[in-house]
Order: sequence, then C-alpha cells, then structure tokens
Amino acid sequence: MQNTPSHPTLPSLLFFGDASSKDKKFMVAGGFAVNSRRVREIEAHIASLREVGGIQSEFHWSAYRGGDRREAYEKLVDYAFELIEAHHAALHVIVAKFEGYDHKAKDGENKDTSVNRMYFQLCLHRIARFYGKQTAIHVRLDVGNDADDVCGMRNEVCAKAYKQYKTRPNCIRTLETMNSRAAGVIQMADVIVGAIAAKQNNVQHTSPKGDLADHVLKKSGLERWGRSTPMSARFLTVWHFEGRPPQPYP
Repeated sequence: MQNTPSHPTLPSLLFFGDASSKDKKFMVAGGFAVNSRRVREIEAHIASLREVGGIQSEFHWSAYRGGDRREAYEKLVDYAFELIEAHHAALHVIVAKFEGYDHKAKDGENKDTSVNRMYFQLCLHRIARFYGKQTAIHVRLDVGNDADDVCGMRNEVCAKAYKQYKTRPNCIRTLETMNSRAAGVIQMADVIVGAIAAKQNNVQHTSPKGDLADHVLKKSGLERWGRSTPMSARFLTVWHFEGRPPQPYP
C-alpha cells in the first residue's frame, strides 16, 4: 500500500492506549480517542491534577495506594468520564481471556505477542473502523514489548481497514509507542484499564485499589465489565474478544 500525505484540511485524532493483566485470566487493553485540538487542554488538566495531588511522577494503577493521593486519582477518573459524557473523548476497550490461550503457537511467541495481537484487533475493528473514514489517526501506545510488534504493522492495519471498512487509504498515519511519563492521557488510560482488569479478574483488593476500581465502574454507568457493549455505544465501547485472533502477520 502506498503512503499518501494527509490532506491539510483532514481533521486528526489521537488514540492513547495501554494494556493490563496479561498474566491473569483476562487481559484488558484500551484507551482514549481524542480530537487533536483537545489534546493540549486535556494534558494540561491532567497535569494540574497531578500537581494539586502532589504526584511527582505520573498516575499509575500499579502505584496507587490511596491515602493523600486518593482524591487526585478519583478526580482523574471523574474527569475521564466527564470527557466521555461530553463527547470530548471516547474510551475503547478490548477484553481477552488469556487463561488457556496458547501464547506460543510459534517459536518466539509469548504473552507479549498475544497483547500485540489484541492491539491489532482494537486498532482495526474500533479505531480505524470508527474514525478512519473522516480523520487522520495517530496511535500512541504505552512503551513496552507488548506494543512493539503492532507498531511495525501500520500498513497491515490500514490495508485491512480499507478493504473491510472502506476507510481512507492509510487512515492510521502513525502507530508508535510513547512513554506514559510524557502523556497524561496514557496515564489516564492506565488507571481506567487497570481498574477494569481488576474487576474483570475479580481481584479481591485489601488495599484502596478495590475502592478505586468500584469508583471507575460506578462512573462508567455500566453494571459490570463482563459483557460487550452494543456497537451503537460509540463513546464507551467494551469488546469481549472470543477465541484466538486470525494471524495478522504477513
């Protein structure tokens, strides 16, 4: 597929994603789709929440211990769902049952390979499908081995999206990893995805994480994370992926 330059008037959209719990029964990957014109204001707001909350590094599900940071984390969650409610951002999540999943179907494959495959499905069947006809998409996934492979497969995602969903050619202009320290929206995705994974895996927290996971579910307006949302729910989609995805690699 030939690379084509982005039309100067074509609106652009960024998707910031992260993954959680590849070593548990259910792996969850997901993130926020944001119009590029809103990214700066959203980043500034998340930075202000960190500053007021006394968080020197970044918001991170695995680092959450409650205490004097509880208010800042809950405000971050509140802000995430306020953005969704106002249609200023959309949350797209894929849930895959990794228990019993053959992560080593080929030599060199592992759980990171499986997460890459799930990112591929999410980029194709949600991000490209929903936005690829009208926007130039830029995907930023939290840096790590579980995102490296898919970042080398932008052409394959775009080709499948063009064929299956009649998107613009090369609808995903860039597909790269990004350190979450430099992206508040990835930090927001990290917290939300981590909370969803905790609930889906029925983790019984004795720490404040359990309360934060409850807070995320309550703010979502859903009864539970255990079933897929309808395709019409475009600003908050949960997709339970069944089985092993088709091999996307050439």
